[in-house]
Amino acid sequence: MLKKIVLAIALLPLAVQASNLPDYPFIHTAGEGFVFVMPDMGEIDFDVSAFDPDSNAAVALVQARVAEIQALLAEQGNTQAGDSVAEAGFRDMRKEMRKAAANADPNAAPEYEIRSAVHIVVRDLGKWRAVMQGLLGKPNIDRLATTFGKSDRVKVEQELTTEAIKDAQRRAEGMAAGFGKKVGAVTAISSGQLRNLTNAVGLMPTDFYNARRGTNASSAEKDFLSIQALRWSQTVDVIFRIK
Repeated sequence: MLKKIVLAIALLPLAVQASNLPDYPFIHTAGEGFVFVMPDMGEIDFDVSAFDPDSNAAVALVQARVAEIQALLAEQGNTQAGDSVAEAGFRDMRKEMRKAAANADPNAAPEYEIRSAVHIVVRDLGKWRAVMQGLLGKPNIDRLATTFGKSDRVKVEQELTTEAIKDAQRRAEGMAAGFGKKVGAVTAISSGQLRNLTNAVGLMPTDFYNARRGTNASSAEKDFLSIQALRWSQTVDVIFRIK
């Protein structure tokens, strides 16, 4: 009896994996749609920070920088629709402990700097250079990061999904034709990987992650004044019946 229980436990993982597989002949394939598009909007994130032994003085300095940023954006005017070309959101100020210097007195009281996070949306990229040059020329700004996007992102994503599905269909038809079969109905589709299936039977390509791995430039290396095309992609995983 004990041997039967041990054998049942040993076979349990195999049974769980097998339960993730369809019980009919199928083809599992992936499709991808991608496009290069020029952005029509940009976003800027950074911190305004200041240190002073007198915390009130540090707060006043951060407030002054925030007022300068608001004035810089106001100078850019409005879009044809009447909206601001660039507008900023400011989070509440916060205290952060400063990193101690190598020769600092370990018994000294901790020092804090005042920070405020800023998020700017630039709706007219014709003003991007003017906004960035104004920001880069100001002190007390760090942790600068930029991203670009499109105002019709949802529409582009829908078109990419359609292209990815067509790509998966073409791949499936090619595989089926290789052994004299035809592709049947779609029985499962997922945006991304069909996780249980791919992990259970190892259908995920070994270079899946490496093919999508990239490198991001550090803030010191990045050209914040340039505007570059975006490569957007959408993948789908599909299971087709085999006729």
